[in-house]
Amino acid sequence: KNLKRGSLFSRLGKLILHVLLVLCLTLTINKFIKKILNLESDEHIFKFLKAKFGFGATRDFDANLYLCEEAFGLLPLNTFSRLSDTLLFYIYVFVLFLMTVAAVIVAFRNLSDSNGVNCVEKMEECTITLKPDAAYNLIHTVLFGCLALSTMRMKYLWTSHMCVFASFGLCSTEVWRPILRCIHLYTSQRV
Repeated sequence: KNLKRGSLFSRLGKLILHVLLVLCLTLTINKFIKKILNLESDEHIFKFLKAKFGFGATRDFDANLYLCEEAFGLLPLNTFSRLSDTLLFYIYVFVLFLMTVAAVIVAFRNLSDSNGVNCVEKMEECTITLKPDAAYNLIHTVLFGCLALSTMRMKYLWTSHMCVFASFGLCSTEVWRPILRCIHLYTSQRV
């Protein structure tokens, strides 16, 4: 409700502050629980990431072992050509582009609404444009892509998610309805 008051910049600032507070609270609770339960099971991952991205040298054996292993290196560029041979990459990029544009439009509409209360029709229009499950999968595919680019071993997560995301784009009326409306060919039979 606080995001519906004030100018666009103040609402955007409140949103960024809210996201930062949630992230800080999450990290604080995580550290607190690890301290109480005396857990160190994922420390080697943070040491590996710290060494991989050059935030300091490490003498940790596990981190150095990961750095030497090819599977933990950057994603090779020939992966994209192999994915393009199956046409998966082109469809994925097309759907990713459309869903990102829809997400930006919906986010801008929600933030720029100067009224205190959204009308039901506008809310339904935004929901039709980008449903919450599609937004969730959009965020996941971007995060999996970043993970795969930084660590080659994670491409197996990303590739399977690419298949699901691309098939969603090919078979979803949510993607085709706005496209057909833009080129003035929209009818319920075509969708």
